[in-house]
Amino acid sequence: MIFYSVTPGPPSTPEVTKITKNSMTVVWSRPTVDGGSEISGYFLEKLQTVDRLSAPELDIDANFKQTHIVRAGASIRLFIAFSGRPVPTAVWSKADANLSLRADIQTTDSFSTLTVEECNRNDAGKYVFTVENNSGSKSITFTVKVLDTPGPPGPITFKDVTRTSITLMWDAPVLDGGSRIHHYVVEKREASRRSWQVVSSKCTRQIFKVTDLAEGMPYYYRVSAENEYGVGEPCELTEPVVATEEPAPPKRLDIVDTTKSSVVLAWLKPDHDGGSRITGYLLEMRQKGSDSWTGAGQTKQLTFTVEGLVENTEYEFRVKAKNDAGYSEPREAFSSVIVKEPQIEPTADLSDISRQLITCKAGSTFTIDIPISGRPAPKVTWKLEEMRLKETERVTIKTTKDRTTLTVKDSMRGDSGKYYLTLENTAGVKTFTVTVVVIGRPGPVTGPIEISSVSAESCVLTWKEPEDDGGSDITNYIVEKRESGTTAWQLVNSSVKRTQIKVSHLTKYQEYSFRVSSENRFGVSKPVESKTLLTFSSPPFSCLVPPSPPSRPEVYSVSASAMAIRWEEPYHDGGSKVIGYWVEKKERNTILWTFYRVTGLLEGALYYFRVLPENIYGIGEGCETSDAVLVSDVPMVPQKLEVIDTTKSTVTLAWEKPLHDGGSRLTGYVIEASKAGTERWLKVVTLKPTVFEHTIISLNEGEQYLFRVRAQNQKGVSEPREIVTAVTVQDRKGRYLLLKTIGSSLHQKNVIGTKQVFKISIIWFS
Repeated sequence: MIFYSVTPGPPSTPEVTKITKNSMTVVWSRPTVDGGSEISGYFLEKLQTVDRLSAPELDIDANFKQTHIVRAGASIRLFIAFSGRPVPTAVWSKADANLSLRADIQTTDSFSTLTVEECNRNDAGKYVFTVENNSGSKSITFTVKVLDTPGPPGPITFKDVTRTSITLMWDAPVLDGGSRIHHYVVEKREASRRSWQVVSSKCTRQIFKVTDLAEGMPYYYRVSAENEYGVGEPCELTEPVVATEEPAPPKRLDIVDTTKSSVVLAWLKPDHDGGSRITGYLLEMRQKGSDSWTGAGQTKQLTFTVEGLVENTEYEFRVKAKNDAGYSEPREAFSSVIVKEPQIEPTADLSDISRQLITCKAGSTFTIDIPISGRPAPKVTWKLEEMRLKETERVTIKTTKDRTTLTVKDSMRGDSGKYYLTLENTAGVKTFTVTVVVIGRPGPVTGPIEISSVSAESCVLTWKEPEDDGGSDITNYIVEKRESGTTAWQLVNSSVKRTQIKVSHLTKYQEYSFRVSSENRFGVSKPVESKTLLTFSSPPFSCLVPPSPPSRPEVYSVSASAMAIRWEEPYHDGGSKVIGYWVEKKERNTILWTFYRVTGLLEGALYYFRVLPENIYGIGEGCETSDAVLVSDVPMVPQKLEVIDTTKSTVTLAWEKPLHDGGSRLTGYVIEASKAGTERWLKVVTLKPTVFEHTIISLNEGEQYLFRVRAQNQKGVSEPREIVTAVTVQDRKGRYLLLKTIGSSLHQKNVIGTKQVFKISIIWFS
């Protein structure tokens, strides 16, 4: 017999029967074919694969219980097994409690337990167990019932309060102790005692009427729930309730304020409304010493003003509350009161205005809003410097008993200054000051523009700073030039810092005009233009002649016995430097000229002056003053006073400075006004010497006024320059009517028997 040996057949499919974190158990069956030889062993191979993930699962068997019932004082133990890969995270929770304070939680990779020792009614409820890993989550809810007495009922409310009864209402307890509520226990306690008295021990509803109360006695009330395990915690009212049908009297009647005919009263609502809504309050009063009360008024508010009282009379007041059942007991004021106006000195609160200074840009609106006080209410007056302010199209004044507001629209530089608020009542007078600075572009430079050091190609311009800097420092000056015969101005320099500049690169024998403007951070002023300049070079020797006449002499200072005159150097020096001047004078009615020193003048006399230049080639032609000069210490009258505009509340005047200042610098101009038909002149305002135009405000529409202006220096004021015809305060349909004479003068008046012919051009500005 011959035997053949072959390889064995495969075993059965391997099965994994046990897995740990570092090992597993594999089981299989012997092969059905051994290949003719006994199986001597097995080869076991493994293939590395990714871990198998599984969602969490809860191990719930037939003995598992989701509802647990325990008696108060016993322990609760909840157990649950679970599985999943990776190992899930286990969490216990309870909606209305922090489990970490009462529960002991133990958790492993396969189960978790929650234990609560000595449980009470607060441990009852739903406990949720949740397991979660990367593959999902799963939860289960345990219901725990703790058999205990119930918790306190809900808050107690009441209604239908009468003299001897009250109806109480409440809500069922949130925790019933694991047993149905059988009934409620209702108790009461007098506010002055500590012991509780049971009113009802078998109340089956959540409402109960307590009777047999002592009228006017305050009571506390409390309610407890009861189940099969006993009576639970009570719910108690925090404030006592008085059994009465009418409301309690109002609280604390106060006298808030008085005037010479009224009293302001205020009070607090009653502690209790008597079981029905408060519908109003009745005020009563009586004179001090009287026994009868009379009605003073009714209101639904907690304050009332009693009017129509007699000044300096003493009164008493009381108030009653009213509901559907009637009026409460009265509440009287703490003391009587004498009806009179309090005397409180007026005052104003300027704390909201920093440093009492308001700054605004020209053209904008500024407002001065000031809280005021005082009793009686003070009379309010606003002034700008010395001028009392009234409402106009630009100026609005609004005043109440506790506030005054001044608003100025389209502000101008002339609105700058000190604004005086005067408050006056019977207790006193007080004045408060607010300074307003309206800032804008500066005024023109102070002329004339002096031209010196003239040569064929250059000259030096000199001027003075503007009188009005616009409320801001002058940053620079702008200098321009214009050749004769053209209208175009050419920029010389726009960043001149000083009041002098040398203009170069001029053309020989060319006439030039110059103008200078000042500039600050708000804009550029109007320009001031110079006289025409002719540049030249030195002529040939054969053309040397005496100098041309100087400019017309100007008398700039006059005293009782002397005058000071000034002039500009000749337009042409004749080819040689001017070495001096001859000064002559003569009285107006003489023909003889007196040379040089101008002293020994007669006060009140009129003089002419002329100046003759001299160089090495002789004395040139003279130039004399245009008008005779009066010798006086005070200035001469201002020139050309005229009305340039009127509105329904204002008149605008304009004038020119006097020919002579009287020997000392002008200090200002005084404007005076008088109503037509009267001889009483009132001072309106004193202006700076650089101001030649002013608008008089707050005039009465339709009335006629006369105006006059005086010049003023340190020695006194001049004679007035008056407007002869009365001015009617009204809006003009046009603006100006300008008469211009051509070739003659209109100074002659009422010339009888002489035929005068004038050419007049009329220009009407609309």
